[in-house]
Amino acid sequence: MSTGNEGCNCINQTSVLASLQNRDCTTATGQPGVYLALGGSCVAYNYGSSACLQHDLLHDPKCQGDLSTTTIPPYCFQSWCYVNANTCKKNSDEKIQKTEYFSPSNDIFYSYSTCNSTDYFSQGIDSKSVVGGLSVTASIPDYQFPMMRKELPDGTFMYKRADDSDNTNYFDDTIPFGGVYVDYMNSIVQLSNGDIQNMTYTHTSRASMKQYPSSSFTAAVQDVENGLVDMAVGPFWITGQRLKMTTFTVPLLYDKTVLVIPKPGQKSNLAYETKKVLEPFTYGLWGVVIAVTVAAALLSVWFSDREMVAKSKRAWKKRKAAYLRLILDAILEKGMFLFSAGIEQDTGASLPHKVLMFGFGFFILISVSAYVANLAAFLTQSGLESTNYDTMKKVIDNNVPICCHSALAEEIRQKWPDGKWIVSNGGFEDMFEAYARKECEVLAIGREDSIMNENILATVCDLGLVYTESVVTENPIAFPIRPQLASAFSYWMYLGEKTHGIDLESAKQAFIQENGFKTQCKVELSNLNMNEVDDFAQVSPSNMILPIMAFVACVFTAVALQLIHEWKRKKGRKSSIGRKSTLDIFEGVRKQQRRASKIDEEEWVMPRAMSIMQRRQTLDNSDVDRICDFPGVDIPGDEFNEDGAPQSTREPTSILRGSIDDMAMANANGGAGEAVEEDNDISHRIEELVESGVIDEVLDCFDFFQEMKKLKKEQ
Repeated sequence: MSTGNEGCNCINQTSVLASLQNRDCTTATGQPGVYLALGGSCVAYNYGSSACLQHDLLHDPKCQGDLSTTTIPPYCFQSWCYVNANTCKKNSDEKIQKTEYFSPSNDIFYSYSTCNSTDYFSQGIDSKSVVGGLSVTASIPDYQFPMMRKELPDGTFMYKRADDSDNTNYFDDTIPFGGVYVDYMNSIVQLSNGDIQNMTYTHTSRASMKQYPSSSFTAAVQDVENGLVDMAVGPFWITGQRLKMTTFTVPLLYDKTVLVIPKPGQKSNLAYETKKVLEPFTYGLWGVVIAVTVAAALLSVWFSDREMVAKSKRAWKKRKAAYLRLILDAILEKGMFLFSAGIEQDTGASLPHKVLMFGFGFFILISVSAYVANLAAFLTQSGLESTNYDTMKKVIDNNVPICCHSALAEEIRQKWPDGKWIVSNGGFEDMFEAYARKECEVLAIGREDSIMNENILATVCDLGLVYTESVVTENPIAFPIRPQLASAFSYWMYLGEKTHGIDLESAKQAFIQENGFKTQCKVELSNLNMNEVDDFAQVSPSNMILPIMAFVACVFTAVALQLIHEWKRKKGRKSSIGRKSTLDIFEGVRKQQRRASKIDEEEWVMPRAMSIMQRRQTLDNSDVDRICDFPGVDIPGDEFNEDGAPQSTREPTSILRGSIDDMAMANANGGAGEAVEEDNDISHRIEELVESGVIDEVLDCFDFFQEMKKLKKEQ
């Protein structure tokens, strides 16, 4: 008989097993023995002592079945013994382990390798057996539908203790518990494949509830400490007080206790409605849009007139006001292009101007598309009034009283010592009652503990409260459990989440899919702020207040400008507000050019006139009107006599709108009011031709008319 390898010999632990308290039992052979675990096998006192034997095959009932009908675990056939841990660690390289069967205060170690055997007990084929096939009893601390509930025989669900007179149904174990947490634990039991034999749910003892009247959850933890149950199931916060009482499993999740505040009112002021029109773009992007529009306007003026003006500084000084008007016109024009989501095609424009408008048109396409895509959502969005309750800093700075749960009071006060805390000794219901009595203005409530609790959510809606994102404290949620079972249950909970997708969140979603879950109001502040209006909300006049105001402002401005223009015309004064031509700019430039080149007025005009006369000589008298043959001039109704003077039977309709006789008469009268009007009309028509790109033909025709006036005078 082997007593183990050298340096790690077997030792006798009979006296240690015999001294264990409250573990006495009688083996199947009638020998006095000890329970390996609560509800487990009963073995003799000499179990594992003195020699390398198949101790489990000799003493463990699991290893003593009929081989023809029962599968014997592999560890039953392996030899092992208890050893001295200090000796084996120092004098050998044998693998040793501490037994989990006995109290942690008893340092009892065993080894398979010192007996030259394989440790199938702790690893290998039977490694999944961590709980040991125990049946576990778990208490449910309270009703929190749908997380924890009871269903009566008539199909009625118990939602809260207040509905259960004298807790009659709560203490009746013949009425089974159910809910999301119970469903989750049943999934873990099923995953263990018999390692957790069974899970029985029961109530918390009346004595513990009397000891902790303010928290049924702490009362349930007390039952675990007292050994009345193996564990408790529910959303238990891990607190310092409860950790002193017992151990906990691995955390299921971390519960954030947040501020619950009065629901802010909806914004309805003019400033907010106006601002919403601008919200699809950031202020930076609006700046880019304005900058691009102004740049396009300035460049369009440059591409049209700068070359002519740059040749004479004097002309630029004289026409400064006119150029400011051109710039304003260009900005307004490009702004209208932007607002109308397109540009006006100008076939007579220069190539640089066309390239500029091509780029500006593409910018308009993308900008308007992006703006319109988001505009409706912003217009119909409802905003919230600002509040002094949405952050803990604001609450504490304003000395606002805060109701909190007694189970978290100590930790919360340590974290927020300056807070004005009103501790509730009656749970969440007492907190809401204190709020209704105006003892506090905000509350600190755990999300996990309440966000699916229909009773709490209904009260939140009735009191007009909402959950914020401001975290007061954060606590892990886990199950209180006996120390001997904590590691084993944590193993199955961890394995279920990581490899099988079994967790508390999946149990919640399964309940929602099967039963549905909907609150009677929106309880999240963030949802109120972003999703108050559905996708098909109609746009109201108040949503359009900014464009309406912009239109009204433009109407008043336009009317005021027109009245000023009319007043100036009646006074015989020039006005730069009405339709204004650029011909006077070009005329001034030409005069400056002539002075700079010392060219006489006649020498400058006559070559043009001579070219006109030469063109006339090549034409018949019937084609005399073709001398001014350019777009917009050859208008029916104006005819010429043989001497070249125009003759009309109606009011002149040519593009210059006047006969030579009319112009001569105006010239003879020394610039009377009618001549001024004629000049304005001629200037407007020539502006149109300037924009069409036929300025040379216009000037030729104009010089021809001037020559004809001279010939008329000579006759």
